Amino acid sequence: MVVYGSYGAGRVASRHKSASGEPREMVVLDFAAGLSVTLPLERALEYLRPLAGETEMACVGTTLREGRTVIADGWLKRSKATQTKVTAGQTVGLAEVVRDSVGRDRPPAAPGKTTRLSPSEQQLYLKARQLLADEIGLVRGIQSSEADDWITDQLSHTPVKRSKPAIRPTPTAHIAQ
Repeated sequence: MVVYGSYGAGRVASRHKSASGEPREMVVLDFAAGLSVTLPLERALEYLRPLAGETEMACVGTTLREGRTVIADGWLKRSKATQTKVTAGQTVGLAEVVRDSVGRDRPPAAPGKTTRLSPSEQQLYLKARQLLADEIGLVRGIQSSEADDWITDQLSHTPVKRSKPAIRPTPTAHIAQ
């Protein structure tokens, strides 16, 4: 199993030489719902990563329990930052999107203040939450729905104060032969 950004976790189905005139090696990935993606080996090595390990899962739990990060920038900058994290598909980045989106989607604390998510922010939040739940489920050997329940539990805990930055593993890819 490997993870390909916003596509989520998939299986390396095959690795072969390109049928076109170029002598390029290609990697075929199979995802849920019958989706198949073919990538040049160079791109696969750059963009694929293995499923998260326990260290990264611990960072995800910590991230979800932290108080949300308030981004003072306007909607457009916040939206672009969120889109970048969802597209990258790193588990801690997805957890940040989920945590911050849940925090923003709560009822306003003061009259006249708007904190609800826009439709596009809501869509990115749902995508991030699904990708995160799917990967947690695969890593822990549980159903995505159980992983989503775990996410909800983490979000409902008292915010954690961090004394030092969380370890964010560097992405590496493992491509099956």
